[in-house]
Amino acid sequence: MHDNDSYKTKHPLEGTKKPVFLLTARAVDTHNFIMKTRHIISVVSAISVFGVQGQDFSTYIKENAIKIDKLDSLNIEVYKSLVTYKLIMIGEMHGTNEPAKFVIGLTRLLTEMGDSVQVGLEIPSQQMTKYLDQPKDSNILSSDFFVTKSYDGKASFAWAEIISRLNKNPKVRFFFYDINKGDCQNSDDRDSVMYIKVKNEIKEHQRWKTITLSGNIHNMLIPYKNKSKMALYLIKDNELNLSDKVCSLNHYYQSGTMLNNTGNGLTIHHVNNSEADYSNAVDYENYLLIFRVRAANRYSGIYFTRDVTAVKMVNFIKDK
Repeated sequence: MHDNDSYKTKHPLEGTKKPVFLLTARAVDTHNFIMKTRHIISVVSAISVFGVQGQDFSTYIKENAIKIDKLDSLNIEVYKSLVTYKLIMIGEMHGTNEPAKFVIGLTRLLTEMGDSVQVGLEIPSQQMTKYLDQPKDSNILSSDFFVTKSYDGKASFAWAEIISRLNKNPKVRFFFYDINKGDCQNSDDRDSVMYIKVKNEIKEHQRWKTITLSGNIHNMLIPYKNKSKMALYLIKDNELNLSDKVCSLNHYYQSGTMLNNTGNGLTIHHVNNSEADYSNAVDYENYLLIFRVRAANRYSGIYFTRDVTAVKMVNFIKDK
């Protein structure tokens, strides 16, 4: 999760009667407030461009949302909207099922259309050695990453199923790019190290499409707290030359549950964003939305799910 911070955000659609929001997360120490703050920031980042263009954001959603019937079985319209991208970065709130399903569906779609796809997961490669040595299904759940107790909600059956459901596809390979022990001396270096790992994989498989799944801070296209994140390093890399070939998507949802850690171990939390434009502009259960203008946006677009559901951990031991 994001750290608790103070945000002052104004709805940028000039000429409307939208209110000014003054949000101070430090003053209100509740999980729901933090979650709403995160979503308001994401929405404001997206709609600021549309305000300049004079277009109502809700109208933009209605005109451009691509309906998704099943997250793990995507349609040709999704392919058409993403076909020009070489690197697709999927952001998630850890502890939710839907992003993993979307990665499965997107990988299947690309391979069905003839692409070879490498899928990178935010997992330390040292913790997946057993699978990497012998990439068979029985070595997924028995790898150290899934055997060890998780504190962030990643080591879930949802993430394990990404590997198991795509494992036998000859056009798919996996890599794991989170930091290993000894990779960096302080936490501020983490994104730069992950960027190098993803870069090396792209260089080694230049004709492949690359999909990454990570927490939704790492795939931000602009600095977060004045620090560059993995996605920003990648689009600025002159050797890779991917500035117009990267699509970074964030998960947005209406309501449901998630299993994540807000300081007291992994616990189930309920979220509700039923009043947001994303939830009301169209009646689709799921959809993809690509932003027309990327400047000043944290992401290239979003994938929306009406429901969000908490994962089940492979090795869940509740803190006392």
